[in-house]
Amino acid sequence: MGFDAFKDKVNDVLKDEKQTDDALDKAAGFIDEKTGGQHADKVQQGRDFLDGKVGDERA
Repeated sequence: MGFDAFKDKVNDVLKDEKQTDDALDKAAGFIDEKTGGQHADKVQQGRDFLDGKVGDERA
């Protein structure tokens, strides 16, 4: 796969709010599991920050 094809695929995924939310939720859950939930508030903050950058909320 060439770079342009890869870039197009990433852009397609980023346009789908459900896919980005699912991926961010899965990543946050993984981190929480690995840290025993000790940093759940920071993980949620990071997840929300990233959602603002890649989700429908981005400008």
